[in-house]
Amino acid sequence: MEFSRLLARYVDGQGRVDYAQLERHADTTLGPYLDQLASTNPAQLSRDAQLAFWINAYNALALKLIVDHYPVKSIWATTPGPAKPSKEKSPFTMEVGTVADTARTLDEIEHEIIRKRFDEPRIHFAVVCAAMSCPPLRQEPYTGPRLDAQLDDQARTFLHNEQKNKIPAGEDRIALTRILKWFGSDFGPSPEAVQQYIARYFESAVRGRLSQAEYQVEFRPYDWSLNAQGDTKNKTADSD
Repeated sequence: MEFSRLLARYVDGQGRVDYAQLERHADTTLGPYLDQLASTNPAQLSRDAQLAFWINAYNALALKLIVDHYPVKSIWATTPGPAKPSKEKSPFTMEVGTVADTARTLDEIEHEIIRKRFDEPRIHFAVVCAAMSCPPLRQEPYTGPRLDAQLDDQARTFLHNEQKNKIPAGEDRIALTRILKWFGSDFGPSPEAVQQYIARYFESAVRGRLSQAEYQVEFRPYDWSLNAQGDTKNKTADSD
């Protein structure tokens, strides 16, 4: 599978991307997989295979967006205007590529297809918009037969990464990714539901306190700088 080889070659163990090399070889690595996405009819697949397909499609189009404009410091620098999330023209709302014979935006894939059709909160640990505060990009594509295990692994890895979340961050406090603030309703009907949902990925006393939603929750600033290998400078954060 083209995407398997691409991820294994250009993504490291921390989920960061060698964009310079990917851009140099995009025609022979990313290009064939984009052609495959364009011609595939996911409706013929099983439910898990469909979800895996759309997660892979989102991640591949995010890579395409960066590669098409490389070098850039963040995904926000791929469209005109200030390089921050408040600008009028968003990279998430412009057509990036063709999937299933239709031109798609990243927002359409995430919100209108993945979130609306599949009711699977763990996708927030799997879709990667090329930012440092995103979940790590896996070194393998998602597949229908392994999807549940892959999503569980993504959730556990992401939640235990102290650069993304600190659980706990003190005796009575946890500091969570802003993703869990933006999409908290996907995990349940109340703010407490987020703690109760993520409790399954922890052990002993921490698990118990999360299950009872006993922690005071803080949300960390979001680092939009590019999830590039060796790129730890020029960070832009949304601290709202």
